[in-house]
Amino acid sequence: MNYSKSIIQIIFDHAELTPNRPALVFDLGHGPVDQLTYAELAEQVRGLSGALVKRGLAGRHVGLLFTPGTEFVQALLACLAAGSVAVPVAPIGRRQVRIRNIVELLAKAETACLLLDDSMTGLFGAELLEALGPLGMRCMEFAELQRHLQPVEPMAVAAADLAVLQFTSGTVNTPKGVMITHGNILADETIIRRAFGHDCNSHFVGWVPHYHDQGLFGNILQPLFLGATCVLTAPTAFVNRPMLWLELISRYRAHTSGGPNFGYDLCANYAERRGTPELDLSSWRVAFNGAERVRPQTLRRFADCFRDVGFDERAFLPCYGLAECTLVTIAMPNWTAPLITQRDVAALTLGSSVDAAPDDHGLEFVCCGPAMEGSEAIIVDPETGERLADGKVGEIWLKGPHIAAGYYKDAELTEQTFAARLTSGEGPYLRTGDLAFAGPEGFYIVGRIKDLIILRGRNYAPSDVEQVWAEISHTGGETRAAAIQVEIDESQHVVLVAEIARTEVRHIGDEDVQEMAARLRAAAIEKLDLGVTDLVIVTEGTIPRTTSGKVQRGKVAEMVLRDRLPVVSVAGPLSTHLKRAQKRPATVTP
Repeated sequence: MNYSKSIIQIIFDHAELTPNRPALVFDLGHGPVDQLTYAELAEQVRGLSGALVKRGLAGRHVGLLFTPGTEFVQALLACLAAGSVAVPVAPIGRRQVRIRNIVELLAKAETACLLLDDSMTGLFGAELLEALGPLGMRCMEFAELQRHLQPVEPMAVAAADLAVLQFTSGTVNTPKGVMITHGNILADETIIRRAFGHDCNSHFVGWVPHYHDQGLFGNILQPLFLGATCVLTAPTAFVNRPMLWLELISRYRAHTSGGPNFGYDLCANYAERRGTPELDLSSWRVAFNGAERVRPQTLRRFADCFRDVGFDERAFLPCYGLAECTLVTIAMPNWTAPLITQRDVAALTLGSSVDAAPDDHGLEFVCCGPAMEGSEAIIVDPETGERLADGKVGEIWLKGPHIAAGYYKDAELTEQTFAARLTSGEGPYLRTGDLAFAGPEGFYIVGRIKDLIILRGRNYAPSDVEQVWAEISHTGGETRAAAIQVEIDESQHVVLVAEIARTEVRHIGDEDVQEMAARLRAAAIEKLDLGVTDLVIVTEGTIPRTTSGKVQRGKVAEMVLRDRLPVVSVAGPLSTHLKRAQKRPATVTP
C-alpha cells in the first residue's frame, strides 16, 4: 500500500475542497465553546507550524500538555506539519504525582520543549519550569505561539518518519513510548475508513481523552482524515453527566461514536435510575466498543435502555487494537448485530474453546470480528511460536503497515515484541500479550497473558471472575472489581477486590460481606471451577486504572501484598494480612 500524502496534506486538501465545513467543534453540552472550519484549521496549522520551525523545533520532540479542546488538535497538527514529533502527555494522578509522571515521561521521550495551554500553565507552569530546567527542556505557552504565527507550507515527510510518540497506558507495566510513523497513521486511518464504512459525511462525537490512542487516532484524526466533522467534549464532563454523550450524538446527528465498556455502562446506569431523556439516536451507525474486553451484558443493557429513542443494536461495532498497532486491527463488519457465543469453561482453562452444552453455565464472549482488510491477525502458542487452529486459546499476533516502528530507545524490547516469528520462520509479527481464540467469524478476546490466574496447571482469565462478580452484584458490565492471584506465606490466594460506592460504606456490615463472598465462591465454582479464597471490599475509586479505564491488576496485587488498600471489609484468610481492615470506620448494618 503506497501512501504518497501525509495526514496534514489530506486535511489541507479538505480545506481547499470544503473550506466552510466545520472541522472541529468543542461542546460541553450548551452549544459550541470553540469551533473551526477546515479553512480556519488549515490557516492555524500553517501559522503554528511556522512558529515551531522558527523556534528550532522542526524534527524535535515536542510534549503536548493540554486540557480537552481544539487547541490540542491545532498543536498536534502543527507538530506534524513542522516535521516535529508530537508527544501527547496525560495529566493524571494527584498533583505531585502528576508532575513527577510528566517529567519522567518527557525525559524518556527526550523532548526539547513542552507546549502548554493556558489552563495547564496556570496549574503546573512554575513547578514544571523548575523541574524541567535542569533537564535542558523549555516550556512554551500555546498562546505565545499563537501570537507569533509564521505561515508556511508543511514540511515534506516520508512514510517512515516518526510522527507521534504514543505512550502506552501501562496496564501491566510502566508506559512505553510507541513510535508511530506518518505511514502508520495513514495506513490505520485507511483501514478504519474501509472497515467502518466511513465517508466525508461520517461525523463523529468523542469524549475519550485526546492523549489516549482511541481519542487521538480514532475520535480526532479519523474524521479529519475523512473530511468529516469532529465534535469533542471533555471526559470529565461526560463522566459527571453521562447523558451529555448521547445528547451530543443526537444534536449533531453523529454517524460514529464510541469508547470502552464503562462509557456505555454509565449511560445505562443513568437510564435505569432516572429514565431515558428525549433523544434521537437514529443517526448513530457505528457505536464502536474497544480498549478492554467487550462484555455481552454491556451491549444488552445499553440496547435495551435506548432502543426506544432510535438506537439500533446493529450499530454496535466491537473491535480490538492497542497502541502498538496505532489504534485498531480487528473489527466486526459494519452494521451487524453483536455475535455472542458461550464457551465451556473447563475447556478454556486447558487451552481450547468448546461450545458449552445447552444446559451448561458457560462463559459468554463477544466476537470482535476478523482482521480488517489490509492487516493480518493470527493465534499463536506464546511458548512455542506455533500457529494454532481455530478454537485454540493463544496469543494474538498482528502484521500490517499500521504496526508501529517499535519502542523508543528500547531495542531489546522492540525485538521481543515487534519481531516475533512463527516456527515456520514467517514474520515479523507484533506480539500483543493478549489471549484469544478464533472462529470462522473472527476473534474472541480472553484476557492479558500477564494477568492470568494459574492454578493446578489450568489458566483462568481474571475478567471471567470479574464478570461473575458483576452478575451477582448487579453492576452490569462495569469494571468495578479486580481479580488477582497473590502468594502470601507460601499460600496461593485468588482474590476479588471489589469497589462499593462511598454512600454505601456505612451501610454494609461484615455479615453482609461474608454473605456476598459465599455467593461469589459458589458462582465461581459453578461457572469457572475456580475457588476464590478472598473477597476484599474497598471504597469507590480505589482500584487503579489506566488513562483508558483498564484495571491495573498488577498494581492491585502490589497494594494487597503491601497492605495499602483502604479496606472496608475482608471475607477470607487475607483478613489477618490486611491489617487496615481492622481500622475501618464502624459500620451500621441495616
